[in-house]
Amino acid sequence: MLLTNRLLLLFFFRAFWMKTIVDEVQAQASKSITYSALNPNNPVEPAITVGSSVTTDDNSSWISSSGHFAFGFYGESDGFFVGIQLFVSPIETVVVWTARPDLKRFSKDAFLNFTDEGIFVTPEKEAVAIPLFKFSSKATSANMLDNGNFVVFGSDISNISGTSEVVLATGVTAAAKPGVAYGSSCSSSSRCSSTVGGTYKSIRSCSAYTRCRASTSSDSIIWRSFDFPSDTILGDQYLPCGSNLTSSAGEKDHSIGKYILNFPCGGASLIFYGLKSSRDVWDTGASGGDYNYLNLGDDGRLYLTSSGGNEKDISDYKPNKNTSDVMIYRATLDSDNIFRLYAHNLPDKSTKMVNEIPNIRDSCQNKGICGVNSYCMLVYGNAECKCVPGFEIMSRDSQVTDCRRIKTVPSCVNLTNSAAAVFHMEELNNIAGMENLAYGELSLASREECSNACLNDCNCYAASFIDQKCLKLKLPLTSGRKDDNHPSVTFMKLAGAQSDPAEPKTRREVCIVAIILSAAATISIWIVVIAAFIGAYWFLFRKFREEWRKWELALTEEIAPRYFSYEELRKGSNEFKQVLGKGGYGTVFRADLPIGDSTVAVAVKKLHGAEMEGEREFQAEMRLIGRAYHANIVRLLGFCHDGPSRLIIYELMLRGSFANHIFESRGRRPSWERRAAILLAAARGIHYLHCECETKIIHRDIKPENILIAEDWTAKIADFGLAKLLNKNQMRAATRTLAAGTEGYVAPECEREVAGSEEAQVSEKADVYSYGIVVLETICSKRNREVKELRKLSLCEMVRESYAANELWKLVDGDEVAAPELEKLVKIGLLCVQEDPNARPVMEDVVMMLEGDIDVPTPPSAPFSL
Repeated sequence: MLLTNRLLLLFFFRAFWMKTIVDEVQAQASKSITYSALNPNNPVEPAITVGSSVTTDDNSSWISSSGHFAFGFYGESDGFFVGIQLFVSPIETVVVWTARPDLKRFSKDAFLNFTDEGIFVTPEKEAVAIPLFKFSSKATSANMLDNGNFVVFGSDISNISGTSEVVLATGVTAAAKPGVAYGSSCSSSSRCSSTVGGTYKSIRSCSAYTRCRASTSSDSIIWRSFDFPSDTILGDQYLPCGSNLTSSAGEKDHSIGKYILNFPCGGASLIFYGLKSSRDVWDTGASGGDYNYLNLGDDGRLYLTSSGGNEKDISDYKPNKNTSDVMIYRATLDSDNIFRLYAHNLPDKSTKMVNEIPNIRDSCQNKGICGVNSYCMLVYGNAECKCVPGFEIMSRDSQVTDCRRIKTVPSCVNLTNSAAAVFHMEELNNIAGMENLAYGELSLASREECSNACLNDCNCYAASFIDQKCLKLKLPLTSGRKDDNHPSVTFMKLAGAQSDPAEPKTRREVCIVAIILSAAATISIWIVVIAAFIGAYWFLFRKFREEWRKWELALTEEIAPRYFSYEELRKGSNEFKQVLGKGGYGTVFRADLPIGDSTVAVAVKKLHGAEMEGEREFQAEMRLIGRAYHANIVRLLGFCHDGPSRLIIYELMLRGSFANHIFESRGRRPSWERRAAILLAAARGIHYLHCECETKIIHRDIKPENILIAEDWTAKIADFGLAKLLNKNQMRAATRTLAAGTEGYVAPECEREVAGSEEAQVSEKADVYSYGIVVLETICSKRNREVKELRKLSLCEMVRESYAANELWKLVDGDEVAAPELEKLVKIGLLCVQEDPNARPVMEDVVMMLEGDIDVPTPPSAPFSL
């Protein structure tokens, strides 16, 4: 019996000890990624189900079977991108694919969702989800494969010929090539394959490092990352002709860089472009053949293939076929515009660069490596960009070394003095590569003659003298590089006369003594003046100190709107290309304008229509919004009255209009607390116009489109083109005016009393009615006019019936909201839309009801006008 007890005790102790070890191993495995290969006899990738999500946490990723590839967030500098990483070793991680590098970095609160409709990122809690990619058919699962390809599967084989959608940097969608499911005959010794665009493509051999997904006959690939490369292609990946690779900004910055690699159809060339230029900066120059694909084989072979089966190697790399090492290859367009082939030895956990295109020793020979008005020079074998004399770097934060003048050079067309009295020429030796920029060429004997020829030519801003030839240049200068073997002299025309030759030493000494004595006398005088000023300020002007502070504040704050020229607005808005919205009287564009000491993103409203209508709209908005300055009124920053052009500049409301949010699908609407806060802010803005503004204003077009939302979810009233001023003695009285507004939001007294061009009695109660419609639309997430068309019943009547039947839950479309809060908003909305204007509350009472300072009365049961 004693022996049995001891054996039982030993058994339990051993079981407990083994469980402790297993738990510890699992805990350590959850904290880090396993870099060793798994069992090759189990080549099935772990499936990712619809509804799965990852966060920015280090341990939250969709990882391939071997642990060498992971799909999810990766951190860079001050935020996170979404992409695929290759784990070469515990200390070396390589980003091989980035989703939407055009987006700004996400915060640490972001999370990634895989749905049956697409892949979405929610930047922060309660924020609107951003689509990274959308699928054309319903997804059922996904896999992170061990060749670096993230694939999404659908259950319907009929979708094989369909297309998936990818959200591009421009915000539009493009078709992705469909794929065929992997064959179920894949094993550790076989190869997997797929057919894309009618061409058989071999996929990496199945092994411990490169596994294949065992799929059913009902699975089909509806999306895969290999079809949308960013700056890299991996082994067994190909780039179709007509496609591009875009470089990253830097080795540790995978936002969009400044170079593009293009593989055009109908040839065998790879062409390198600058992102902001249509001129190629490098061409491989290969010719012959009609090649359709740029392929990177799983053996590291980089080659072109044609539809007829022809192949052409384009790299000098010859892999060692005798080695047993498992390699992963990638070809990346690096940030210096070099297309490099890398070999990653997984067992050795090492990386080696094995080929470069173009293969050049001097990186400065890459014509696009530096920006305008700069030149390239080698420093310890590395390319560095320097500004030409008289220029400085335009932006230290930019990845492109563009340079601008330090001092403006005046036009010499109307000079009364000689050019030498206004300009001087500064020399820069041994600069090559600018010869093709010349607009004129002279045969001159000396460099002095070349310098004078450019100095006296109003069109010339630089000149290059080489071999008794003087090449005249205009700005901007590009493609320059420092070459000590290039016997040239470049002259830059700069503002200011040339300094005189060195003066005799004795005269310089006298000047130095005079300068020192003058400086000492000046400092002494300023000390006395400052002391006298301080004394006068404290003893003589003490009573004016408060007025002085107010005057000083008025000088420093930019309160009044400023004037902008049409040319400023045209350049700042990039030729009015980025449209934010359109209305009946104008179109709103985004622009970046210099305001104060910085460049500010603004909204520019460009008025259109007949000349008189545009002028009337312009005068109305300037006269009315210029009088309003409130936290819930959109701020007027400036205007343009340039010839026939009428433009108004407002602060930019990054989240758009309220309508963009309340009529979204249920999962994307703001929370009820946020919607209630927006309604309260809008009510405060309208109350300010009615009661607190210097001159009382009736807006006459309150609707969700005219309630704009700032980045911090602050709501502001906008669009005063239809607003009317009340005279000082009118206060809350009505004014006779032509009825205006938007269908569905116009008060009944306006629709009933106006026929044709007749005038109607309109008071601020018309705004109260429109605000009530906005409240009811916010509750129901439906437009008033759409309800009328579908049910032949106004939204007001529908809400009143639900309120009378105590069935308010039918209005909220499944949203979660507290019953008291819902009832309060419904009652406020019904009070505001009463047919009798005098029965409607004033906006001051509406604000107090929303804030909870006064009780909300029960609305009457009288019917509403349809």
